[in-house]
Amino acid sequence: MTTAHPVETAAPAYVRLPALLSLLAGITDVTSWILLGGLFTAHVTGNLVLIAADVVSGTPPHLAAVLALPLFIVTTVLATGVARRLDGQTGRMRQVLLGTQAILLVVAGGLSFTGHASADPQGGLALAIGLCAVAAMATQNAYLHLVSPKAPSTAVMTGNLVVATIAAFDLVTSRGTSATALAHWKDTWPLLAGFIGGCLVGACASTLFGDHAALVPAVLAVAVFAGIAVRRGRPAGA
Repeated sequence: MTTAHPVETAAPAYVRLPALLSLLAGITDVTSWILLGGLFTAHVTGNLVLIAADVVSGTPPHLAAVLALPLFIVTTVLATGVARRLDGQTGRMRQVLLGTQAILLVVAGGLSFTGHASADPQGGLALAIGLCAVAAMATQNAYLHLVSPKAPSTAVMTGNLVVATIAAFDLVTSRGTSATALAHWKDTWPLLAGFIGGCLVGACASTLFGDHAALVPAVLAVAVFAGIAVRRGRPAGA
């Protein structure tokens, strides 16, 4: 007689950091959407939909949306170049890429205190804040592909939602005995929860703090980087 094993929901270690980065991506995306005239900074390809709609309707496209994709590509190329130079130094690559992300978001947050970007989403201040956030998210995604043991998506949740739904179905029908479904569930539910939570935090922060909400993802990015730096500095086995 086969005994069904209870479903464990704790996220494996290699998912915990991506889950935090999903939270960060959700906050960044929503704050930029609300405060910068509907700019996607994490789900950057979403800007293509907006640009197409503007072109068809005869509306001038958002300059930041137009520049987001090429900036994302250029930033990814630069991050890849840095990672290749640090080949084999995983801890160093992680620090450099996540540190760069933190710096870019701190710059964006600092700029939010120099004026009211939301009052002129097409203006220079909004453009600078938005593009700093886009570059930060590009650095994050490059990290996930270049350094992370896996390459989870922390910005586009459609694939994660499909995987999590299939895994949940298989877990229910197998009464929790499907090891494959359990592994897929553990890999995806923290990313979904992180991004959704980030969207809620970003929306609340934008309502409460206005333009200064750009500082929220900056603080989280610095905290993530600090945690990585402290962990790397610990002796092995600590």
